[in-house]
Amino acid sequence: MRVVVPLGVLLPTGLGLKIDGEDVGNAPFLKCGKRGCVAEVVLQDEVIAKLKKGENAIFIVFDTPEAGIGIPVSLQGFTNAFSELK
Repeated sequence: MRVVVPLGVLLPTGLGLKIDGEDVGNAPFLKCGKRGCVAEVVLQDEVIAKLKKGENAIFIVFDTPEAGIGIPVSLQGFTNAFSELK
């Protein structure tokens, strides 16, 4: 999975992910360019299953060490879209 976030995020904290309120983990930022900062991770089968069953995901970036910003994403249609990738 590759996620691009706006410039200006706090890089050491990485990109967090929650699915239906459950903390799933985080991914480090690999690089920043003109369009934003990129976090990339190979999704494990367990996380893919949670994404398929879930209703909402929240990607979390930090502006400061104390100020997390949640970016909500609906998971409606994820299962069908994911099956089209194979």
